[in-house]
Amino acid sequence: ATALTAAGSATAVPALSAALGDPHADVRKAAVLALRAHAGRADARRALASVADDPDADVRAYARPAATG
Repeated sequence: ATALTAAGSATAVPALSAALGDPHADVRKAAVLALRAHAGRADARRALASVADDPDADVRAYARPAATG
């Protein structure tokens, strides 16, 4: 996820969005933090909003500010 943050948005956002479905909370947290760097894109904001009901409180908390704009 960290390496994808530096990648172009066209590459990073789809890969990071897919990582939001990982069964491990730490992977989802890393993906959320990396997606926040791309929050200017609507698809990144949609991905961040999609974890609003994630079972992990940290994932939800990290995503909330960026998902709402």
